[in-house]
Amino acid sequence: MRRAPLAVLCTTTLLLSSGCAARFARSDGNDSTSLSQGGLPAAQGGTTGAAGGTTGGLPRADSTGGVVVGGSGGTSGFSTGGSTSTSGSSTSGGTSSGGATGTSGGATSGGTTGPSVVPAGSQTGVTKTSVKIGLFVPKTGAAPVPPTIDKQAQNYFDYVKSKGGIYGRNVTVTIYDTGSTEAGARTAVQQAVSDGIFAAVSLDRISVEGALVTALHKAGIPHLINQMPHAQAIPDDGFYVGTDQVHNGVQIADYMKDRLHVTKVGFVGENDPTAYPARDAFVAEAKRIGLQVVHNEVVDGMGNQFLAEAQKLKTDGAQSVWLYVAPNNAINISKESQADGYHPTWVSSSIAWGFNLALTPAAGALDGARSFSPWGGLSDPRYATFNRVNTQGKTTQDKDIGLAAWGFGQIISAGLHGAGPDLGRNSFRVAMQNLRTGTKDVVTGAAMCWPPLDFTGGKRYGSGDRTIVMKVKGSGASGNSVWATESDYAAKY
Repeated sequence: MRRAPLAVLCTTTLLLSSGCAARFARSDGNDSTSLSQGGLPAAQGGTTGAAGGTTGGLPRADSTGGVVVGGSGGTSGFSTGGSTSTSGSSTSGGTSSGGATGTSGGATSGGTTGPSVVPAGSQTGVTKTSVKIGLFVPKTGAAPVPPTIDKQAQNYFDYVKSKGGIYGRNVTVTIYDTGSTEAGARTAVQQAVSDGIFAAVSLDRISVEGALVTALHKAGIPHLINQMPHAQAIPDDGFYVGTDQVHNGVQIADYMKDRLHVTKVGFVGENDPTAYPARDAFVAEAKRIGLQVVHNEVVDGMGNQFLAEAQKLKTDGAQSVWLYVAPNNAINISKESQADGYHPTWVSSSIAWGFNLALTPAAGALDGARSFSPWGGLSDPRYATFNRVNTQGKTTQDKDIGLAAWGFGQIISAGLHGAGPDLGRNSFRVAMQNLRTGTKDVVTGAAMCWPPLDFTGGKRYGSGDRTIVMKVKGSGASGNSVWATESDYAAKY
């Protein structure tokens, strides 16, 4: 007799955002940042150097405050045309302090040209000693995050505080619950505006994040975006730091062939049109490289009964399946399939279900799975500082959710540091538009917990398609399975 459908998972299970993400359409024209208020260079042509000689490509802070674009000292800054040159005084030739041609410093007809300092702009959420950041996540709804997220989101900034803050400022994070709905997202933004936050971070379903992008831009709040609909344009105060899942679809197909050495592949997504571009990219690439796409289905993203889907998966016989779904759906689908005697290599993407807390309720059904992720497993040596500092995640089963918050914190801090002591939304935006991160956190010196980002030259999407691949180690049936780093950041597989 056929068993009863699996029950809905309890809300203490990690249920983050859906895996339904897509990249924005890269643009060389309309999406280029051109000139921001305060003199952001267009960076069209020419080479890009470090601003004022700082590491990582961040604009240096002028002694009078603000972001210096093309400042003096070291190599020249962000050239908008031609090649860069060494900064310094000009003579009658009219040399610019920020490069040879058309730099933000401007050409002179003689004498010296000083650096161009970006006005701070709105200082909502900023005092001399504090900065208020809002984190938008689904604490309730179809995919609630675990309750430890509140304290884990603050961990990184408490660590920065112990080192003196950023120009004497300490950052506080307020969590806003979207309820995993677009209407909930808009309500949460209204509350954040009332609370006077300075900037925002979002971690939610793709359609919900799309609503957040629109609402936060309308409110003038700079925003770190993890995912958003493929057709939606990124505003100039939005910074796409997450994984490009349209390209991720191509990566996953290539990985299945070249690393897993399978011939039959499958796809299961949610019935959300914003997810279809990523699915289409996966299917097209799989066919191009000679794989058989034997299963291509969407399910009710808000459902919990997947008996028919599991049976069809087994019948179709894909050796590896991209589960482009929220964690609760991945757990239920994999468990139903395992009960039918079917256990392919399941694959996750971005922040969907690649967390340890998803493995325990799966009870072995996700053993051997892979995840394309912005970060690696907790045992990765580069997270030594995080593991020492993050005491809010009490076990390996809920601690790795803090890696996402830690990584976001490092990116925000790099922008705050780049903006200098005269911090405002405009100077922060310009610093982010010129941000290039490396392997080290510019504020604390710890290893970065995120792919290297590069927003210079008008880029609106920072990670350059680089992801880590993780693999489930151990057995969920015995409760000791964890995600571990399999291969480091790469754009092709």
